[in-house]
Amino acid sequence: MVVSKEISGNAAIYHLNGEMDLYTSQSVREQIKEALTDGFKRIILNCKGLEYIDSSGIGVLISLFTTLRKKGGTMCLCSLTKPVESVISFTKLNGFLDITKTLEEAKGSVRIQVDEKIEAVLPGQRIGIIQDDNHILMNSDGMYSKEFNLDLRRVRRLSQLILQKAPPEIKEINLLEQQISEIIKNGVRHGNKNDPNKKIKIWFSFSKTHAHIILQDEGNGFKNIQHWNDFYRRKMKAYDERDFETLINYLSYRTSDSKDEDGGNALFAAVEFWNKGVVISQKGNTIAVKREYS
Repeated sequence: MVVSKEISGNAAIYHLNGEMDLYTSQSVREQIKEALTDGFKRIILNCKGLEYIDSSGIGVLISLFTTLRKKGGTMCLCSLTKPVESVISFTKLNGFLDITKTLEEAKGSVRIQVDEKIEAVLPGQRIGIIQDDNHILMNSDGMYSKEFNLDLRRVRRLSQLILQKAPPEIKEINLLEQQISEIIKNGVRHGNKNDPNKKIKIWFSFSKTHAHIILQDEGNGFKNIQHWNDFYRRKMKAYDERDFETLINYLSYRTSDSKDEDGGNALFAAVEFWNKGVVISQKGNTIAVKREYS
């Protein structure tokens, strides 16, 4: 990832080019922290060249936004590419973050909302994560399967390898790759604790009209599903009511094991993107997701 900086009046502008993931997002964080140390309280992130962002990148944006807010400053994103716009919409940060269509609008602090034409889940349909060993999405019959010893550096490569089985006509292929990467990363990082001696097993099935993934790690399992669901529903209630003062309390879901870039954003995006459900086993170490395309 390449980051360049310019100064425009009282604003520090960062031009982001490439991919903002677990590793490169930390570089962005440190560079913007330097601007805060230098006294800048107005930050503009020009995302015209940003081709990819994952939950770690979103976590860094939230962290920077809240830090600036506490200091009486502002942060604006502009010129979002479609993949970045989609992830921000799925994590329900649109309407909350300052976002403009162009850099010139950002310099003038003209605030807009991200286009919300992306398929939305109606408030009454929001059920969060389902915990059920016998759910139909847990059925792997007829699916391809692979086992891997994996560390975080190889997650994107595996996602791209799996997608070679997807038909070229499938919609949103870049966003689908990002979402599959998040599922694998979660299993490697939070399940297997990035231990390369532990395996993940993944089942996958694609057609022109669907994507179905099941992943199992060798960890102890996610134990806070009900608590996360309660947190998610409160967040979505605030979002639906456009109560952004309340929503700021629900930007990140954190536990005692969370790192700075963690915030539950991958799961927030997952329950919005995978429109046929997100299902976790009773043990908490197997996740099944499915998306259907019209």
